[in-house]
Amino acid sequence: AAALLTFSFYIFNFLCTATTPLVSRRRATKDETGAVSVSGQALSLALILGASLCAMLQIFHQPLLNVMGTGFTGQEANEYANSFLLARSFAAPAVFFISAATGVLRGYLDTKTAIYVLAFANVINFSLDAILIAGMGMGPTGAAIATTTAEWIAAILFSLVLAGKIPSADGELGSNQKQTFGSGYFGSELEQDSLHSEEFIKIVPAVTVPAWKDVKPLIVASSSVFLRSVILQIALSGAASLAARGYDGAASVAAHQIAIQLWLLCSFVCDALAAA
Repeated sequence: AAALLTFSFYIFNFLCTATTPLVSRRRATKDETGAVSVSGQALSLALILGASLCAMLQIFHQPLLNVMGTGFTGQEANEYANSFLLARSFAAPAVFFISAATGVLRGYLDTKTAIYVLAFANVINFSLDAILIAGMGMGPTGAAIATTTAEWIAAILFSLVLAGKIPSADGELGSNQKQTFGSGYFGSELEQDSLHSEEFIKIVPAVTVPAWKDVKPLIVASSSVFLRSVILQIALSGAASLAARGYDGAASVAAHQIAIQLWLLCSFVCDALAAA
């Protein structure tokens, strides 16, 4: 189940990597309206993709788990995998929204806000893990509920920052932002206090269907990264499926997941260089 979720979530990481240059390019040309527009489109695309993935995982959870080899790990392991997958699937819209929001913030040269939000979410996750797993004995289902809850909290915090409801870390966006919409002017603290909130940059998901020429750059920029992610995750998920079909069954899968999580942790060290 964990390998399946990693595959399902990771292949959409283009929501972050493709959004950042599209936003930053418009800001570099002083097109603040365009930057806000493409940011809203990215957030809408994230929610649509997340809701679609959630529905697919809810409907086809057992066939997908069969492909991953849970039928070879025993009935108990299959039940754990089902409950874990069903609970975690509800996090798909939140995970994709977080990815797109992080891309938007990077486009505004704000890399600190995401760190603070995700650090807070991880504290929530750890606290809920202690309560649901150690305290209530809910096992993998408790872990899934804890992580899903933490990710939705993070998504809500990101949405509040982008909408200008709460402050950001760098003041590029949020209620404490230093730049007014369309002005490109960074005033003094006294002048900022005199600005009306209506002048602040507010980024929310687009509620209208954009024209193809508006979303084409996002789709085109995403396609290559999406294909690369699909190929990588097929290889990793295939290894997990083969481990489940091995002689030791559940033990092989557990060992494989420990190793792959350590590998992913090391690979994420390079993310900062890639973003820069």
